[in-house]
Amino acid sequence: MMKRLTLAVAAFALWTAPAPAEPVQLKFGNPGAPQGHVSRKIIQPFAESMTNDSKGEVEFKLYSGPALGTFPVIYDRVINGVADLSFGLLGPISSQFPKTLVASLPFETPNGTAGSLALWRLLQNGVIADEWQRVKPLVTMVFPSALLHAHKPIKTLADVQGLKFSVQSRLLAESIEKLGGAPITLAVTDLYQAMQRGTVDVVTIGWPATASYKIAEVSNYHLAVPVGGEITYMVMNKDSYAKLPAAGRAAVDKNIGDHFARHVGEILDRVDEEESAAIGTQPGQTIAKLTPDEETRWKARVAPVTEAWAKSTPDGAKVLAAYRAEIAKIVPTK
Repeated sequence: MMKRLTLAVAAFALWTAPAPAEPVQLKFGNPGAPQGHVSRKIIQPFAESMTNDSKGEVEFKLYSGPALGTFPVIYDRVINGVADLSFGLLGPISSQFPKTLVASLPFETPNGTAGSLALWRLLQNGVIADEWQRVKPLVTMVFPSALLHAHKPIKTLADVQGLKFSVQSRLLAESIEKLGGAPITLAVTDLYQAMQRGTVDVVTIGWPATASYKIAEVSNYHLAVPVGGEITYMVMNKDSYAKLPAAGRAAVDKNIGDHFARHVGEILDRVDEEESAAIGTQPGQTIAKLTPDEETRWKARVAPVTEAWAKSTPDGAKVLAAYRAEIAKIVPTK
């Protein structure tokens, strides 16, 4: 009898015990290609790592493609709470971030690691922090310098004259104009067809996006020249972060910082090297660099872009000096 009573009490306790709480679910927007390098190697692992580190209290659910918003609107979708956090391109909203654009100035960023980490440090030490007050920044990512993808060789300034270039930002457009080309602003999702149809003669993006959007299928000459890299970011809605349980906030904080900025930069650089090597071995594909003398001429031609930016941007000279100083710490000059 006593045994049956004990079992009955135990069964009642189990029946009346509250069900385990469901994890808080946060919507993580990623307007990019789901199978692209950034999605597979940076964004997906980042979401999974934060979910695991939250000890079952939070699920960072990834929505790839335009489900929560396209690149031009995803930043506002985060601010408005449609997405709790997101990856995005700075180009479509660059007018809101004049200081941050320092990382896209021509011939200033040697690689993705240096650019990503230097820009993140400027944000953390307050140099550009005022531009990011509406959100909680998670990381800044600077793609290795854009390449010029074309149907025919571009070796000199004379080869640039009159060609139509795709661009993603105002500063890149200004650099292309100084070089003698005609900039056309296009979304990355439109680049393949634009090149195929002759809307542009040259696509200007880095290797990671080149692979994701199959640009090598519609071009066969690739000039590596640092006329300006694409800046990307991951940000979080401030209220979404504040409302997280303690384990959720700790999971976010653990996964961001200098170490994460360096990590994503190194991934971008590795992809740069891998895609360059893979495409360079394909029949009919040529990857080239400017000769030292020609690079000097290109630098001189675009120098006014940097000078004008420094004068027109609030604290522009200070921001540029700070960025250069951080780059020098990461990639010391010989």
